[in-house]
Amino acid sequence: MALRLPCLVAVPTLLLAVAGCGTAPHEEDVPPLGTQSSEIRIANALTTKALVLNAIATNHEANGLLATSSLLQMFDPVFGDANTRRRLHDANAQKFMEYLVSCALTPSQSVEYFDPRTPNPGVRKWWGKAGLCPSWATSAPSEDCLERVSACLLARNNKEGRRVELSIRGEHRFTLTGPNIYALEAKTIPADHAPVTGARVASFEPCVTGTSGSQRDCGWTGDGIGTCVPATTVWAGAGGPLSCASPGTPLGSSVNGPAVLRVCEGVAGCDHLDARNLGEASGMCLGTLGRPVAMFTCPASGYFSVMTAPISSTMTGLVATVKTISEEPTAYGLSEQQVYGVREGAFYGNIFLPDELAAEVDVEERVVNDRKVFAVVGADVTVDGSIYKKMFSCFDPGWSQGAAYAAGRVCALPSLEANCASTVTGPCFPTTSPVAAGQCAIQDGPITPGDGDYELCTDDAERVWTQIVTTFLHSPCDTVTQSERSKICGRAVRAEPVPTEQLPWPPRKKDFLP
Repeated sequence: MALRLPCLVAVPTLLLAVAGCGTAPHEEDVPPLGTQSSEIRIANALTTKALVLNAIATNHEANGLLATSSLLQMFDPVFGDANTRRRLHDANAQKFMEYLVSCALTPSQSVEYFDPRTPNPGVRKWWGKAGLCPSWATSAPSEDCLERVSACLLARNNKEGRRVELSIRGEHRFTLTGPNIYALEAKTIPADHAPVTGARVASFEPCVTGTSGSQRDCGWTGDGIGTCVPATTVWAGAGGPLSCASPGTPLGSSVNGPAVLRVCEGVAGCDHLDARNLGEASGMCLGTLGRPVAMFTCPASGYFSVMTAPISSTMTGLVATVKTISEEPTAYGLSEQQVYGVREGAFYGNIFLPDELAAEVDVEERVVNDRKVFAVVGADVTVDGSIYKKMFSCFDPGWSQGAAYAAGRVCALPSLEANCASTVTGPCFPTTSPVAAGQCAIQDGPITPGDGDYELCTDDAERVWTQIVTTFLHSPCDTVTQSERSKICGRAVRAEPVPTEQLPWPPRKKDFLP
């Protein structure tokens, strides 16, 4: 899942996965036929403040309605709950719901709602993506559904709202014999949003009018991600020769029409004038138009992504097979596990418990100068610890400053350890160097061996949770600002886990102290 989405006990990459938890799937959890994608990759760009202080999730009445109602019923533009519509005057409430629907429903599902905000009130839609609880569209969610979506929401927040592609992994099947819905991509597709800014790459949008060539910024498709030795020369091709003087065997191929190709620095696509554009081509030799080969210098990061398109935006049916070659070792078409290899930690719990809120946010109707206005109240508070009392997270022991990194990830005011979205319980697995008690019994769930998902994680009261999502990053510092990079996102030498068979369960801190 980069966001890619798949008992889930999972990305994107937003990627999610889950394992059997001892209970049969709820009938209502089975997704509509043909709507569940084979992988999940999701982005992390929900600010912590929007997650923890909004007039829907952080409102006792609205929170309770979410846990007991269908989304289509609650937000119906005409017949939906009137108080909920009033609360949608809060921009953070709308952002929260955008992410909730994205986590819960599939890409073919949407929820219509009435946006009451001026100057352009009207009917809008939130669209699904991860498909962790598709039945929520038309019926009240199960407890497992609520916990999966809660974990997804928590995994997708960060203090600054930086857009970061995540590989979200876990274990869950909608049927007893079905696949893990947190599947991993065998070939990772480049992200369609620019890093840092989070703006969608224009080149991935359809062309409004017919246009052609490799310099256009529309009608492109992400093909794959590669790795190379920095500063070396690399060629990426879709059917052209490496040399015009000595054509030899073509590099890659294109069928069903001529192609163009573009190479970008990193794991996201790019536009023609983007500084990350490493090279583009439409065919450099006589008679090879539409059989492109781009030559570029491997960037310092050692990663590049490739985009392809038909030479004319009016053409359809292109099938491009991209190949790469270099004077030094290079690899192309990397899997999700190869692109997203930095394990962050695990997220679990339940946001949808109205009696477990440490704050109350609402929208009040007021009259100012004979004009009706709406004011968000309660969102300016400072609450020690977590506002959601039953949300938890643990950090991978590979972080050199794990507790600080985790606080920065889930707290709107991390220096105060305040306005947090979860309680940080400690390292996810017990280690001997230094001695530390761990929170999760399993370091790699059995449904998808090798994906590194934590399972069976405990909270601060030693309750064991089963609907866990584990997040993986491309780079350790993806979720933090430049000023924080030297402080909290370093990776230590990997700590050695205590063998599972030696662990008491649930784990207790006293069992790991000298």
